[in-house]
This record gives sequence, structure tokens and C-alpha cells, in this order.
Amino acid sequence: MTDSSTPTLEIRDFSLVFDTFDGTYHAIDKVNLTLRPGEAMGLVGETGCGKSVLTRAAFGLVPTPPARITSGSVTLEGRELLGLSDRALRGVRGKDVAMIFQDPMTYLNPVFRIGTQLVDAIRAQSGGKASKAEARALALEMLEKVHLPNPERQFRSYPHELSGGMRQRVLIAMALAAKPKLLIADEPTTALDVTIQAQILDLMAELVDDMGLTMIMISHDLGVVAQVCSRVAVMYAGKIVEDAPIRQIFDAPSHPYTQGLLAALPHPFKPVDKLASIPGSLPDLLNPPEGCRFAARCAKAHAACAAPVDFRTVGPGHEVACTLYEPTETKELAHEH
Repeated sequence: MTDSSTPTLEIRDFSLVFDTFDGTYHAIDKVNLTLRPGEAMGLVGETGCGKSVLTRAAFGLVPTPPARITSGSVTLEGRELLGLSDRALRGVRGKDVAMIFQDPMTYLNPVFRIGTQLVDAIRAQSGGKASKAEARALALEMLEKVHLPNPERQFRSYPHELSGGMRQRVLIAMALAAKPKLLIADEPTTALDVTIQAQILDLMAELVDDMGLTMIMISHDLGVVAQVCSRVAVMYAGKIVEDAPIRQIFDAPSHPYTQGLLAALPHPFKPVDKLASIPGSLPDLLNPPEGCRFAARCAKAHAACAAPVDFRTVGPGHEVACTLYEPTETKELAHEH
């Protein structure tokens, strides 16, 4: 039995590159993350910062080559995943680690009924131990848990007969049927309209509380993760730049990039003629800067930013990789909460 003090997920010094015709693309650079049992963490950053690549590569879902892991360790409840065979990783994915992706139509087969796909997934997750009748009963139970209206009818439907929000609920049910140790939700509401997005976020917050889910929610929107997550890691150009409880991120954002993301959020009570934006663009990761990767876009950058930046503690459980703060002795233990 796993010790309750053992992190569900621990990523240490993880770096990944892509070998391209133009050179080596440094997609992920020395990332450290620790996720405790029952914790819901948001992984936030603009498009192209490496959020999805990080989580997929950690579980063997990025093709190698062209990808290549150059350093690091990934453990799930103390078990090292890097170096496992494809067959062993397939035993982890779906059963121990479940994923929900952006567009449900991409992951549901259009020629099979919803019930058939759920039953097949549940039987695969059980290693063939669950009978068809048991799998069917569990599938219907999970459809009810995710508040899919009229589960019996939707069980017999094809994916195209369901709305986008209903299809996303089916994917959530499929992911949670095996009671995974870790759920990764990769922008699960991006393809939905605002009203349905709110319903899905409410559902996920409810499931986190009711089932004690350990979850990573990937998003470019801090407002979205605030509805579900208790903690946020902010990612920029392949690096984690800030890691803090959700309230600290909103009350006392410390990294200039986090401050820029929050400033760009529209506010209903503070109408403006033009939304704030962060000038410039992501650095060229074929030739990344030696120091802070945000320095070229930062109004507060100074000479010290040209050198590698360690994490500094600026509050309880709140760490930031920025030279504006005094160095601390926690750089080797960064993100261990």
C-alpha cells in the first residue's frame, strides 16, 4: 500500500528537446513539480509554452524521435516511469493516469455507439476482468455521476448525436471509470461555448471534492483554473516561473509574467477601451537565452536576469523564479509543498 505522504506525481529536473532540421528545440527545461494526493493543480501559460508537451512526455505520449528526454525523473506514487517499456506505460495510462483532451470528437470513434466505447474502455482498464454486464453497469453509473441527461438513451447514441458538452461529459466518465490515481485535463473546456464551459467546470469542481481527485488542469486562462484548482504553476517558454496557492496568485502575483497574464484578464467591473497585453513574443527555443526566458519582454529586467535564475520563496508555499526577490535556500526543494 502506498504511503499517504508519498507524492502522487513527482517530476524532477525534467528536460525535453526536439531534434529538428533547423537544430535542437529546447521545449522543456529543468521542470520540477510535485503533486500531493487529493490536490488539484492548474498548469497555466500562453499557447506554445510547453504545458501539454510536459504532461504528455511524462507519460510516454510524445514520439521519440523527434522528441528526446535529456534529463530528469518522473515518478507516480514512487514508481519511476522514465525508462519503462511501451507495454508497461500502456498499463499505466488509462488505469493509473487518465486524460481528458480538448476536442471530444477527436477521441470518440464516430462509427461506434457511446455505450460500446465506454464498455470497451472499462474492460480494457480492468485488464479484461470486468464482464460486459459489469462494465455496462459501471458505464451507466459514471454517466449519471457526470450528470449526463437520460443516460440510458445516450448510452445507445452515436457521438454525433450528442452536443459538445455531452460528449465532454462522456470523456470525463470514461476517464474516471477506472478510478485513476491522477487525472490530466488538457484544456477540457476550450472547444465549448461559455455556458457549457461553466457547467463542465462546475462538474469538475464537484468531482474533485466528491472523489478526492488528484488532478492537473492545463489552461491558458487563470480564471478557468481558479474555479477548480487549489494551486497554480505558471509556465513560460518551457520553464516553471511561479508556483503558488491559487489565492496567492491572484492576491500577490510575483513574477512579471504572471502579473502580465492577470492584467490581460477582462474584468466586468473595470471596463477599459483596450485590454492589456504583454509586448513581444516567446523566445526562439532553438537558441534559448541562458538566463530568464521572459527578460526580453519584461519591463523590470536588469543585468542579473542574463544569468540562470533559481527559485526564491516569497510566501507560504509560494515560489518564484525571478531576480527581483532575495535568493533563498529552497532551490533544491522547489515545488515541494
